[in-house]
Amino acid sequence: MTDPLLSLEDVRAGYGMTEVLQGVSMDVERGSVVSLVGRNGVGKTTTLRSIVGNITPNGGSVTFNGEDITTLTSETTIRRGIGFVPEERRIFPELTVRENIRMGEIGSESPEGPSVDDVLDMFENLAEREHRDGSVLSGGEQQMLAVGRALTADPDLLLLDEPTEGLAPYVVRQIEDLIRELNEQGITVLVVEQNIPVALEVSEYTYILEKGKIVHEGTAAEIQDDEEVLDRHLGVGVTD
Repeated sequence: MTDPLLSLEDVRAGYGMTEVLQGVSMDVERGSVVSLVGRNGVGKTTTLRSIVGNITPNGGSVTFNGEDITTLTSETTIRRGIGFVPEERRIFPELTVRENIRMGEIGSESPEGPSVDDVLDMFENLAEREHRDGSVLSGGEQQMLAVGRALTADPDLLLLDEPTEGLAPYVVRQIEDLIRELNEQGITVLVVEQNIPVALEVSEYTYILEKGKIVHEGTAAEIQDDEEVLDRHLGVGVTD
């Protein structure tokens, strides 16, 4: 990689006495879309949590934009320019759409981030429901809301954890389009995705994680064409 925005070097992390990541190294080039894929329970979410500061690695280093952020808290990494949309989305069900997006501005130090109105302009469905509670939104709308909230902090890097999980096929296509649009706007994206065809479709480069280690990497096109790699490490073909 010629210009990595994010670099992980031999990262080890876990929960209590359980070490989930056993030396993860990977780079995310500035301006790219990179996917991290693997079977359930291999450490994909733990990798994202280690990057954003939800957990502190036991070893190795995380470097973002030339700065060592290994021990920084999630509040600090967000201020540095990392946005995180977790798998469970974590919207506030009793707050309105507008209020949920407004929460993303709290703690952000960037004066250049999009305003609540800017975000609503990006998501037509959310604009139509801006005064509705988050609890009444569909799964796809909640995912859009979680992404929109993260954008208010003006991230340089956006981490997406299973953004298409549980969504109808037509909504999945919308999420794919959204990832491409955000990337075209200059946001680097690292996406964890269980849907392998989606991951390979939206990303330029892919890492495969297995038992807490990167076991294969390459361009998405290379991996898409390598049925042996797909079957050995993921147990699926790209058309599954």
